Amino acid sequence: MKQQITKNAIETAFLKLLKERNFEKVMVKDIVEECGLTRNTFYYYYDDTYHIVEDILEREVLRILDEMKHGTPFLKSLEDVLEYLDENPKIARHLFTSAKKDDMYRYVRSTAEILLRQSIEISAKDAVISEQDKTTIVNTCKYVFQGMIEEWIENNCRTSLKAEAENVWRLFDAVLLSAVKNANRT
Repeated sequence: MKQQITKNAIETAFLKLLKERNFEKVMVKDIVEECGLTRNTFYYYYDDTYHIVEDILEREVLRILDEMKHGTPFLKSLEDVLEYLDENPKIARHLFTSAKKDDMYRYVRSTAEILLRQSIEISAKDAVISEQDKTTIVNTCKYVFQGMIEEWIENNCRTSLKAEAENVWRLFDAVLLSAVKNANRT
């Protein structure tokens, strides 16, 4: 319990600082000053600031997967993340325009792949879909999602990422279901 409280304090301080400055300028010394911990305590939990982002994303993926396993639709499970990004565009901008932006987009693709595979497994239920067809469907969708984020960042986060995702999902949900159905025929 104490470990989670300490990790939460580090994450909260990191996110607060990330609202104010670019990813590269959020230093460990600033984080520990913000949350009142020592550098040794920070390094007990994290190797660097990049691992904080990793930890947050991994926890969110597990939460979303759990919700999907309990019947929450894919997009509904993503709502919290999309709302958070809409409400904190500076954090998104600082992450996705940093020197680590390639790593951030790799995480987006990896996360989208995990979540989309789970979504396909749920929607396909008893259908037999080849691994190649699943991969094609997932790759197409994850690059659409990455492109949506890239465009949102390029447009200075002026629109709602959540609304855009809902619109894309509304338009492509039938396409995804059709792709699953057509893949089943092979």
